[in-house]
Amino acid sequence: MVSLIVLTSQIVFNLLKVLEIRFTYENKINHLLINTVLINSVSLISVYYSLESLLAGDFFITFFYIGGSVLGKWLGMKFHNPRKQIWDKLFGK
Repeated sequence: MVSLIVLTSQIVFNLLKVLEIRFTYENKINHLLINTVLINSVSLISVYYSLESLLAGDFFITFFYIGGSVLGKWLGMKFHNPRKQIWDKLFGK
């Protein structure tokens, strides 16, 4: 159960990080402030459960932490990348 929490929180964290860059780029201050609160909340959850597991001797949790991070970043770039959409429209991909 803890592994699923860490995996999910890392995916959400990295999706929110991609959105943070997008909101900064688009100068959407209100969205950025709300996103910052969410990022910090999810980050605390992820770090808390990861460290709790590590201190209990469960080093397998690092795979969920890193895997969730990679998957979240990949999903964020796949769905929230306006430059890719512009590039695809210009060159017909």
